[in-house]
Amino acid sequence: MKKTFTILCLAAMLFGIGSAAHAQFRQSIFLNGNIPTGAFASSASNGPNLNVAFPTLGTTVYPTTGVPLTYEQVGKDASVGFGLGYRASYRFDVGVGEVAPFANIDILWNTIAGTWRDKYNDAYYSAPTYFNIPLMGGVTYIYDELPWNDISAYGEFGVGTDFFWITSEGKGSGNERFAYKSTFAFAWMIGAGAYFGHHVSAGLYYYGLGKHTIDYTSGTREDNDYADAQVRANDLAGKGRQQRSVGSVMLRIGFHF
Repeated sequence: MKKTFTILCLAAMLFGIGSAAHAQFRQSIFLNGNIPTGAFASSASNGPNLNVAFPTLGTTVYPTTGVPLTYEQVGKDASVGFGLGYRASYRFDVGVGEVAPFANIDILWNTIAGTWRDKYNDAYYSAPTYFNIPLMGGVTYIYDELPWNDISAYGEFGVGTDFFWITSEGKGSGNERFAYKSTFAFAWMIGAGAYFGHHVSAGLYYYGLGKHTIDYTSGTREDNDYADAQVRANDLAGKGRQQRSVGSVMLRIGFHF
């Protein structure tokens, strides 16, 4: 029994050494174009009229311009966006194709849609911008037995977390400015595409970036009477916090080295 165990251990070591010898470390840079989905792409309604007290002028009601959106509507109406990605992976030859475990990070950028940008410009307000930073680990399978020279097909899947950041909106500072808490949520991705030679790829993906809670930062919430009343009223009504389901259909062009 001891001899058999020793032989098995030696065989496992030799197999591991052989696999490591065939492993190839790769780095990749991606250019991403994304189309928002879910609540992230849903139409926003006009923001509320805000009652703002000024020491010298009393209480002023903002005109019905539709902006700012406040946390009731912000996180919606995202435009088509762009981004960059980086990946580190190891490729292992499995006889029929290759398997490549990877770690991947992207920075995805979306502005608010054109109609809303016009409203912000008309009101002399700064519009919110949306950033998603998903960090994922996963695996790619590459099939290189296609009949066309230098073209390989691939499919991949990954899971991880997404960091969602909304820049502040509004005008000036204090109770004319709305800033939002950044949140993390479970994220996943699935994609397929083709390699053209060894250094360029193109693929179509879906990124499910999770359900993110939208809320004010503590500073803005404490300083803004409207924000505080709105949040407390939702709590009393059992509505909880506003949430956005964030996702993107994405075209990724990869450069591998």
